[in-house]
Amino acid sequence: MPRTREYDEAELLNRTMETFWSQGYDGTSVDDLVARTGVNRASLYSVYPDKRTLFVAGIKHYLEFVVEDNIRRLREAEPPGEAVRQFFLKLVDAPIDRLRRGCLLTNSATELGRQDAEVAALVRGAFRRMERALCDCLLEAQKTGQLAAGVRPKTLARLLITVLQGIRVMSRVGVDREMMRDAVTGALSGIAAAAGPEPATGRERRRKTGIAAKRAPATRSG
Repeated sequence: MPRTREYDEAELLNRTMETFWSQGYDGTSVDDLVARTGVNRASLYSVYPDKRTLFVAGIKHYLEFVVEDNIRRLREAEPPGEAVRQFFLKLVDAPIDRLRRGCLLTNSATELGRQDAEVAALVRGAFRRMERALCDCLLEAQKTGQLAAGVRPKTLARLLITVLQGIRVMSRVGVDREMMRDAVTGALSGIAAAAGPEPATGRERRRKTGIAAKRAPATRSG
């Protein structure tokens, strides 16, 4: 009869992700994972036979809960051009400890390169996913006049992904924040800044629209 799992899988993966994110792959031992997760070796090895398997699981957890959340927030914010602007400007202005921590995917890419084909494929896939989300926002921005007509959304999305990863690498070694802000400002120069307060999320906008529709008098056709 199989043993009942004696730990919370989601919490295990979250703590595993946080450990590798903070310490890197080579800097993390199985002892570290046991200490940080609170799960003993026997229980860990019953599901994850080695450190690498746990690392891959941590990467996938990061993709599901961190990357997808970033993409969701980017897609929901309105107007789309300003959503892209704010995403990058807030990244550069993040607290220094968060900047220095970097991104688990970028950190893994710089540490492992192509040594691990599976990890490399996961990282490339995440970059492509983010690129598509940025491209979609930029296409919508161009339709509404927020993006200059001569700018190609796909090309700009790829430039922004490159800038994003550059910022995450530079922030790890303490490059001046003003330098990173200048790079972002240059990359965003084709996007018109939105007037007024910071944009509401798409969900908030839809809620306000629904309230306004209920209050508006009905119109008759004919």
